[in-house]
Amino acid sequence: KLRFSGFDDEWVDVKLNKFLSFKNGFNASKEQYGSGTKFINVSDILDNNYINYDNIKNCVKINDDEFNSYNVEYGDIVFQRSSETREEVGMANVYLGNKPCVFGGFVIRGKKKGDYDPFFLKELLLSTRVRKEITSWSGGSTRYNIGQDSLNKINIILPSIEEQNIISNFICFLNKKIDLLEKKHKYYHEFKKYLMQQIFTQKLRFNFIDDWDVVKLETLIEKGKAGGTPPSTNPDYYNGEIPFLSIKDMTEQGKYIVKTEKSITEEGLNNSSAWIIPKYSLLYSIYASIGLVSINLTEVSTSQAIYGIILKEGVSLEYMYYYLTYFKKNIHRYVETGTQGNLNAKLLKSFEIALPSVDEQEMIVNILSLVDKKIENMEKEVGKMNEFKKGLLQQMFI
Repeated sequence: KLRFSGFDDEWVDVKLNKFLSFKNGFNASKEQYGSGTKFINVSDILDNNYINYDNIKNCVKINDDEFNSYNVEYGDIVFQRSSETREEVGMANVYLGNKPCVFGGFVIRGKKKGDYDPFFLKELLLSTRVRKEITSWSGGSTRYNIGQDSLNKINIILPSIEEQNIISNFICFLNKKIDLLEKKHKYYHEFKKYLMQQIFTQKLRFNFIDDWDVVKLETLIEKGKAGGTPPSTNPDYYNGEIPFLSIKDMTEQGKYIVKTEKSITEEGLNNSSAWIIPKYSLLYSIYASIGLVSINLTEVSTSQAIYGIILKEGVSLEYMYYYLTYFKKNIHRYVETGTQGNLNAKLLKSFEIALPSVDEQEMIVNILSLVDKKIENMEKEVGKMNEFKKGLLQQMFI
């Protein structure tokens, strides 16, 4: 639907094996890993926009015959051979490095044998239509797999090499734009970490000179209690009107909790140690992902992995959110050792909190909130740019 000017020829429908010959990867023993020749594995396919020599993570010791049989060169396409999810099986990437390398047993190499723009073909193989066809050929029960025979049967529809080059250059331009935005986003995250370090070690004071108090967290708590989980065997306890917060919700939503994936009923609440935490409270994870902090903008109940804190009057909720987020680096001093590190109420309440005046708390909150807003805006820009690219590719590819 979207073409660059000067191109109006029909795209050609061909089998993928016109351009690639397929081979399964090299299975090495554990003693061979760690040094030697660069070695493309599944993570290299999934973690990179394209693969070059420098961003390959692993190495393997391999003899000359094996190297000649399993080498990967510029323009070759590599596929993920196996995955726990159908959505990832057969995911493709392209090798654009100048030095040859080899590929692993969970990878299928498509050796370049036809004339195509390598980056264009990679993007085409990730397009909606081709991905749908690839996953339709995958099989398995606990794991999904794709084989060489299946890849040989994949149909692709592509334009002339000249139009491939134009589209490839355009996509590279979009990727560079997205990469710059992502780097900027990462920079603001690093700047926030640095700023919090300077503020909470009192190296940066914003013209305040009064000493900070150091108090136990328990002295700032009006009410604090961990949650509880209703027995999952009773369906009457779930899918009710009471939001039920999980660690996953905190991880995905960050600072402010506005919704939960699960909910429980009044009966479920009454038959567990869960309680309703009023909105504008602190939520602190004490199991698994220890040290996550959030503020709930709606009433919630939680599992026992999350400790709800209602603060006393005169303590800034936002300041405590930022301070406890910074404090996470000290958690190892409090975590109980065992099969899984965790906290309990007594340990949590013993945290030492550095507390400035109310005016300085407000200044700190204002500064860090500005940085958070910048980070949020950058996340939106990255998301919009990715959606823009996705929309364009849907218009460009058949």
